[in-house]
Amino acid sequence: MIDGYVHVIAGLAVCSRAADVWTTYLVSPTLKLEANPVARRFGWKFALLTVFVGLVAYASPPMGVALLTTSFLVAASNASKIVMAKAMGEEQLAAFSRRVTLETPPWPGLLFLVMPAFFIATLGGAILFFYPQESEWGYFFGLGMLAYAGAIFLWYPVRYFRVRAEAKKVAVTPRCSHHSRLRNHMGQVCCHVLTFG
Repeated sequence: MIDGYVHVIAGLAVCSRAADVWTTYLVSPTLKLEANPVARRFGWKFALLTVFVGLVAYASPPMGVALLTTSFLVAASNASKIVMAKAMGEEQLAAFSRRVTLETPPWPGLLFLVMPAFFIATLGGAILFFYPQESEWGYFFGLGMLAYAGAIFLWYPVRYFRVRAEAKKVAVTPRCSHHSRLRNHMGQVCCHVLTFG
């Protein structure tokens, strides 16, 4: 027979995954602003399937605790961007993100970008310090916080360089179009000169 607390952990883990997916959709319906390239590639069907990962708590309640901690932190981060996303729209927010990224040099830009991970990892490490045994629930809350910090360290720089590359392409394309129009115009002027000269 499954203990009642396992159902609570599993329910919270599933809710945390659902919260992550829902807040992601509210911020970026087309996943243009999604930092995780795996989620970007496989889309919403994959994202919805991750909700059922919360059921891992029935196999390992401690891992369920770590999962719900990480997922609720991700959902909280997403939720902090909802107001701006709704006010600007996904396209304008993506354009704004490209402009900011392009104008922010890698140093110290990347440091500021991953700075929240330092603070979260410090807190998670402190929890592990006070709850060092895997037999203690606090250990897995701390582990979940470290997992979230690790995700920031991994995916934020990846997204930074991807958005920076996209921003450079967007910045170059209009300029090339302008030069093409200018060359065409000069060609027409030369033709007129040769014709009437």
